[in-house]
Amino acid sequence: MQFVSDDDLPSLDFTLPGLISAPSPGPVPPAPVAKAAPFAHLPPALVDAATLHAAGDALGAMRRLEVAIKGCEVPGAAEVRVWQALFEVLQLLERRHAFDALALAFCKRFKLPPPHWKIEVAAQHKAQAISGGHVHVCLEKMLDAHAADVLQEARALAREGAVVCFDLTHLDAADNAGATLLLDALTALKKAKKAYVLISPQPLATAVSAGLAQGRAENEALWLLLLELYQQASMQNEFEDAAVNYAVTFEKSPPSWELLPVYSLPAMPAAAPAAEAGAIPLRGQIVGVGREEFTALVAPGRDELVIDATALLRIDAASARVLQQAADEIKATGRRIVIRGLSVLNAVFLELQGVARSAELVERSA
Repeated sequence: MQFVSDDDLPSLDFTLPGLISAPSPGPVPPAPVAKAAPFAHLPPALVDAATLHAAGDALGAMRRLEVAIKGCEVPGAAEVRVWQALFEVLQLLERRHAFDALALAFCKRFKLPPPHWKIEVAAQHKAQAISGGHVHVCLEKMLDAHAADVLQEARALAREGAVVCFDLTHLDAADNAGATLLLDALTALKKAKKAYVLISPQPLATAVSAGLAQGRAENEALWLLLLELYQQASMQNEFEDAAVNYAVTFEKSPPSWELLPVYSLPAMPAAAPAAEAGAIPLRGQIVGVGREEFTALVAPGRDELVIDATALLRIDAASARVLQQAADEIKATGRRIVIRGLSVLNAVFLELQGVARSAELVERSA
């Protein structure tokens, strides 16, 4: 953000004749009544940072909050909330040194104990041999560098003639490092003439596609993973479109569409139960989801619907609008909705998207 001084502003001359006509005599009209902006209680720094964060720009959100704190933009009680938001973003970005420095400054300024660095448990990726000589690989939350060990383990467990089942049901997002690791594992399986199948590839394809732009020659592994996901999901039209975009972006020939063999798969291990009984969880990064993703919310149930957003990292604008529509429908039936465990920026963004008019938004404790 750049700041300008008065010397940087152009000289404006309002003295030229005829520019401003003399007012006609008459009664002075009453001054218009100023209407409060719908989100006037939200500091601009939080609005900006929440919007950047929802769009996937955590680094931009961090910088905006830093500018607000250093410039003392937000006086009063809201200032603590801005600091809390910055703590959360630093945690997401894994910037421990900056977090600790901010904690010291927070303690000196507010005479309050600062938040503690939460040691996040890496995604619980698992690989195990199951019936029929198959191998089941469960990837959860984020496909990133943390998946290296489990993918190596899967290759070790695979036997000649076995099918390696990569369960993507619980994956919310992927970065280029994670895409590279998974593609390397698939390539190794192909060379060893071992079969594999990707279970539930479509949601991850939607999340990956949302972060790619034609003509921006970066994150090539994510492009190739997207093509693999479309292939496994039998989405040929989407595959062909993405293949053309890949060729234009990287000036390379894309992989070709292939008919995949059909495997008879055994039942997968049962999913772990929800952490908190009775609450519907929102987890990871919710990006580009449709109405079907929120069917559990609008299903008939108790008078009070509790949604646990403790594990929600990010929700984008499109998904937040779908959530807002679902919340409006639920409220119309007379049911109460509570979304608790929200980070500061997720709470602010959901309020900006209108969710607060139908649901109670409760931020997590520090």
